[in-house]
Amino acid sequence: MVSVSLFILVTLITTVISQECVPYTSSYNFTGYPGIWEKPTSTVFNTDEFKRVNSSIDWTKVSKVATHKLTKAGDIDQTGYSASDPDCWWSYNLCTTPKAAGLKPDVVACPEPGTWGLTYDDGPNCSHTVFYDFLKQNNQKATMFFIGSNVASLPNEAKRALADGHQICVHTWSHQYMTTLTNEEVLAELYYTLKVIKYVIGVTPLCWRPPFGDVDDRIRAIAQQLNLTTIIWNLDTNDWNETPDGTETSAQVDTTFQGFVNMGINGTFNNSGVIVLEHELDNNTMSKAVECNTQTGIANIDVQSTTTAA
Repeated sequence: MVSVSLFILVTLITTVISQECVPYTSSYNFTGYPGIWEKPTSTVFNTDEFKRVNSSIDWTKVSKVATHKLTKAGDIDQTGYSASDPDCWWSYNLCTTPKAAGLKPDVVACPEPGTWGLTYDDGPNCSHTVFYDFLKQNNQKATMFFIGSNVASLPNEAKRALADGHQICVHTWSHQYMTTLTNEEVLAELYYTLKVIKYVIGVTPLCWRPPFGDVDDRIRAIAQQLNLTTIIWNLDTNDWNETPDGTETSAQVDTTFQGFVNMGINGTFNNSGVIVLEHELDNNTMSKAVECNTQTGIANIDVQSTTTAA
């Protein structure tokens, strides 16, 4: 995670990202991967490569937990789930300490007091140049949770993250609610994202974040056998929910972010740091990241630990 001194400037400087993008061409060959932004299917399940990966998993260590379903609105359906939360299902009860034996707890906060963990989901984004320039100019190193399909679509854009010193983690191949998937689908979502990141960027991630935070002990057990530590968050900026695509105004997102800053000022982080959820989703969220990071005057960034390995 990234350690950041919570030094707050009074001056508000607003920078707005508005950048068109034409993807760089590349010679990478993604034959044998799932379709871009498609949930993995038997097309990859039946390959010799995936069969080898599947056979390498000790399925006796994976809880026999029923898959969940989505509502008609596309949200996770919690109907009928036990109030005792036997599977440590984050979507139900924000559970992060597994109940199944042998599983490591999720990482939800930076352990060092007074630290601010910069994390951005859903990249790489074709129009992220201004955003990445801002991070570089301000010596801010973040943890980037990359979607495998985006890495395959934008391989040269993805490489910049490592070049700028950011940590690279997995955010699945096609951004599904993981607890709604079969074991094969879960394994493929994680494996092919690991593979494409290694192929394009040159590192093997040791960390991942479930889309929507949707994880339970079944999913954790599969991820752990791929040497992936589950990283959640304990502060959500709600940048993903800003209008026009969401329901919160820009001012509401600003208020949420400023509330986190105030927590740093009043000593809330004196005993433990935080992991803050933000997004490299689109120009809207990246612009908000630049604006809010400028508001706070976050400085003196120091990378405390590495979560990727060559």
